[in-house]
Amino acid sequence: MDYLTYPFKINTISSTTGMDSITNPAKKPLSSVKDWINYPYPISYNINSRGFRDNEWPNNLDEVVWCLGDSFTKGVGVPFDHTWPSILQSQTKKRCINLGIDGAANRLILNIAKQIVSEYNPKYMIIMWSYPNRRYKDPWKFKHYDLSATDNDNTKDFVNCFSSINTLLPNIYNTVVPLTYKLPVKNLYKYKVLDLGRDGHHFDYLTAESIVDSIIKHFNFKRYENEV
Repeated sequence: MDYLTYPFKINTISSTTGMDSITNPAKKPLSSVKDWINYPYPISYNINSRGFRDNEWPNNLDEVVWCLGDSFTKGVGVPFDHTWPSILQSQTKKRCINLGIDGAANRLILNIAKQIVSEYNPKYMIIMWSYPNRRYKDPWKFKHYDLSATDNDNTKDFVNCFSSINTLLPNIYNTVVPLTYKLPVKNLYKYKVLDLGRDGHHFDYLTAESIVDSIIKHFNFKRYENEV
């Protein structure tokens, strides 16, 4: 399977606006309609021919920065230029490819990363790992939360995913969506959530900027004028 093409959206270039998801997995509201209305920035979701929220890929992929993750990378609830891949591209002038998938489990992110390594031998890869208890039955049929699994099961699965790709490509920048517990791996960067998007759940540009600062230091990228 070509994990670099989102199968349900292939060749359906589109642009949409409207309500973001404002419920968590327990179906409890995270943001009121008033909050949504008062959010100061317009948001649209522009989907490229591969099915991802990004522009079309360049022909030459030798120097691109591969950005993997779930909805925090895709940027649900925030403008595209507030996402961390977009801010990183703006500040470094390096083409950053956004492969964020809403609801992605860590094993799907791993499969995408392995395909990139196999096909493109990337210089730069950044993975924003998802929740360890987010699992799937089939790579494209997400089972968001496996209630039958223990915390130990989830941690083991995460460590397996993490180790598998970092063994293949040692210089990955690894970060993680906001978590309330520790994971037993090294070189996993964490950060404080400084702001929220209009759905009241996903972080906004202030948090994204702090992540970008850490990425730039990690890869020793040259920084250009800050543009958000």
